[in-house]
Amino acid sequence: MSLSKPSGSNKRKITDEHRQFQENWELQYFCSEINNKILCLICKSVISVPKLYNIKRHYEQHKSKYDQYEGLLREEKLKEFISGYKKQQIMFTKIPQENEAAVKVSYVLSELIAKHSKPFTEGDFIKTCLIKTAEIICPGNLKAFQNISLTRNTVAERITELACNLNNQIKIKIPTFEYFSIACDESTDIGGTAQLAVFFRACDMEFNIFEELLEIIPMFDTTTGENVFVSVFELLKKYDLPLKKLSSVATDGAPSMTGKNKGFVERLQKKANEYVEHKFHRTHCIIHQEVLCTKVINMAHVIRPVKQMVNFIRSRGMNQRQFSIFLNDLESEYSGLPYFTEVRWLSCSTVLERFWKLRDTIQIFLESKEQDVSVLSDPMWLQDLSFMVDITKHLSNLNLKLQGKNQIITAINDHVKAFKCKLDLFKTQLQNEDLTHFPAYMTYTKINNDPISYKKYSEKIMCLKTEFENRFQDFQYLENDFALFTSPFSIDAVNVSTHIQMELIEIQNDSNLKNKFNDVGVPDFYSFVPTRYVKKFVDLQVNIYRSKKIISSRSLRLLKSVLPPSDSEDSETEEETDLSLNKKSNALTMTVLDESDISIHSSSPPSSASELENYLKDIDDFPMFDELGTDINNYINLSTTNYNDTLAEPKPEYSFDFLLPSFT
Repeated sequence: MSLSKPSGSNKRKITDEHRQFQENWELQYFCSEINNKILCLICKSVISVPKLYNIKRHYEQHKSKYDQYEGLLREEKLKEFISGYKKQQIMFTKIPQENEAAVKVSYVLSELIAKHSKPFTEGDFIKTCLIKTAEIICPGNLKAFQNISLTRNTVAERITELACNLNNQIKIKIPTFEYFSIACDESTDIGGTAQLAVFFRACDMEFNIFEELLEIIPMFDTTTGENVFVSVFELLKKYDLPLKKLSSVATDGAPSMTGKNKGFVERLQKKANEYVEHKFHRTHCIIHQEVLCTKVINMAHVIRPVKQMVNFIRSRGMNQRQFSIFLNDLESEYSGLPYFTEVRWLSCSTVLERFWKLRDTIQIFLESKEQDVSVLSDPMWLQDLSFMVDITKHLSNLNLKLQGKNQIITAINDHVKAFKCKLDLFKTQLQNEDLTHFPAYMTYTKINNDPISYKKYSEKIMCLKTEFENRFQDFQYLENDFALFTSPFSIDAVNVSTHIQMELIEIQNDSNLKNKFNDVGVPDFYSFVPTRYVKKFVDLQVNIYRSKKIISSRSLRLLKSVLPPSDSEDSETEEETDLSLNKKSNALTMTVLDESDISIHSSSPPSSASELENYLKDIDDFPMFDELGTDINNYINLSTTNYNDTLAEPKPEYSFDFLLPSFT
């Protein structure tokens, strides 16, 4: 029996092996399966046998050049190769069918209606406009526009589906988040219902930042800390957001939010501690801090008459119509006056600027109405008004820069530092009688020859600068972290934390990352950091995006937040609040007179300076100062400065005035 070789028909074919192309080969070896063929995306060569060994052997000739791409850089390179290949091929995509396009347009227009808070019935009006437009511009495509469904019910369904889709997207992304923070703000709508807005920001291991309005929760009953906590906690459970990943909670500083025992934040902290010992940061809105800084200017004698005159014109329909006609007869560029609204922080600058430009017209009109306008003839009041017009304009510009979505703390810090430098410039120029950056004040001085109070206004600027320094002093402690975040290639590795020094040096010497940093900048650059550095840099990213704000509020709210628990702790603040404390047999009582005046009363006042020092120590033991962890002597001025060891008569009361510091 002889042995013979098998015939050619019995040879094993590659197709019989049923080999499949693995998706991970695309990113690993820059090859792709196109038309049942394995194509090298680098040299456009076809790899005949879809085996790992063949693909790997072919990639060896390109390995030295393309192995340097890692993480997102490698993914971007792969996308670049694929798009480049597709451009070489002359491929056409079919135009979507008319019904599919009509449905898509229906969703897009419904989204616009929702975003602009328009009634759902506007859909029919929009469709009518589209049809009329098509009849003139493209009558041949009229049927496509007629197929668009924008009835009231359709728009409602589209918006509901879009909202559900957004919720599903959030729920899908939530498991990938390493940390998240929330911001809560409670306000009342025009119907009188309290609405709690909960904003959400999160960071994943690839440094992607996700920010969204999580939900607006209507609160039909009370809005105490317990009510807010229950609503927010149920919302977190709804989206499967674990408290152990919560890094920061930002609030508006209201007592119901920040109360020591019954406040929302404290209750949320206690709930987080039930699972694992986890402390999150409690923050206060930075924009609110900027607004609070403006209070030190203390120009109520200017604002009050302006409000009265504006309200006299705006609150009466006939006065408003007559004033508008009067402006029209004078060919004025304005048609009226805007309202001053306390809660709308930017309205102050707008109202003052308009009032300043129309002051002569307003004076003539109000005199015809037999109103008292004597302040409009007072040179000192007009000087104060012109100064307020200019300084509130600068403050409003800063406020606008601090607003907006996806703001990061480093950019906010830059804006605040720049404004503080501007204040130094303003102070110097006012001391040198230079009004370059005060156009309204300069206009007044050119018209009138009255003596100008440069010193008074330079002192106002100094007070404003001091207030900014105090309220934003936490930024100074974060300057090194800010520098590392914004300039990772220029900072000295010696000045950063030891656990990240080695990785920082490697990043600084990576030319590809350096080029990417120059291309995309902060914060997008951190999405391209290789995965081996992620665990070291994720903490920095979260700390920066947490927008660590300065925790401060008005002294009245701050004192109320640390009062002993009572049944009415979360109710509205009364005009006067007492806090009693017995220490070392010295009965001390703290009384809040207003937002900036806190008085300490004693049933047995000291008779010498040494006893007064003991009283100060007792006062320092008040719960408020224990909670803040600070020294009262740094923040109060003793009004009885002429205190000595030979007092002829003990004083029954000693008043301590807060300097409104930045309690952190």
